[in-house]
Amino acid sequence: MVIFLVVYLGRLYVSDYAADVSMDKISASLEQVSGLTDLSEPGVSGLRRFYQIDENDIDSYFFRKAASPMSVDEVLVVKANSSSEAGAYLEAAQAHLESQKNIFEGYGTDQMALLGEASVEKRGAYVWYFCGENAQELRQALLSMI
Repeated sequence: MVIFLVVYLGRLYVSDYAADVSMDKISASLEQVSGLTDLSEPGVSGLRRFYQIDENDIDSYFFRKAASPMSVDEVLVVKANSSSEAGAYLEAAQAHLESQKNIFEGYGTDQMALLGEASVEKRGAYVWYFCGENAQELRQALLSMI
């Protein structure tokens, strides 16, 4: 029973583990994914506007968003100062996804399909939001690094 408990707790601990990778390396890897060059960089104001995240409260971030308000293509990776702080940023990303679904519900069938396939997850101190045709490819690229 003790061995089972140790193995179980060890797997729980490792399941949220993420290597400490610089945001420069992450952004270089993600920028190699096709279609990402079409997205603009909203900067700190966009981070606050869409996710209510203050740049001073996080370690680093990578954020790209389609210029058109009719497009849901978006890429966000936030590296929090700690794994415990990352939970709040995950909630912000999930709230943003729900907001996008509410906006496009009823008339944006193409956008709703992309939003349904969006990847919003947390691993260690990293939180990501990938939405668009290449969301799963971006997810795999990030997971291979962290």
